[in-house]
Amino acid sequence: MIRMRRAGREDIDVVLAMHAEASEWLSSKGKDQWQPDAVGKKTKDRVRKSIEKTVTDKTCWLAYINNEVVGTITVDSSADPEFWVEADDPADAVYVHRMIVRREDSGQRIGKVLLALADQLARNAGRHWVRLDAWSTNEQLHKYYERMGFGNFRTLRCSHRGSGALFQRAVPELALNATFRTAESLNW
Repeated sequence: MIRMRRAGREDIDVVLAMHAEASEWLSSKGKDQWQPDAVGKKTKDRVRKSIEKTVTDKTCWLAYINNEVVGTITVDSSADPEFWVEADDPADAVYVHRMIVRREDSGQRIGKVLLALADQLARNAGRHWVRLDAWSTNEQLHKYYERMGFGNFRTLRCSHRGSGALFQRAVPELALNATFRTAESLNW
């Protein structure tokens, strides 16, 4: 069983460690996603501040198996205005950010559960879409999201950032059996 709960301040270093692990793994696969750039714009400090903000905003979640953190996802209502314009009705969606599954726990359908959480949060907020932006050059990631029922909405090529492959899926009926114990945690 996978247990989900909101991340707290005590979890910031855990999320940072998962991000660092994912960044190193992506680099080992020749991907430029989540890599520091030549001028240091993507510093550890910047990532830490971003994670701290999501924890403070209560939009960062952790997935557990047997009391061990195996993944994280951030889900919020903040549409990146460079990607999602008014014609896209950005207020009718929730947005997935920084979904990470620990490498040693991959292949256990944890990502599917993390995305089901996004569906449930969208449903709770009365939204019809779950959206995300993926790294433009990470075609394996694009295929993963397509297998998870997302369609490519459009792809933007921005010279100042690597992300820009926009995906969305309609909020489906809950396919997994979710039991909410509190507003802060749930089990699948």
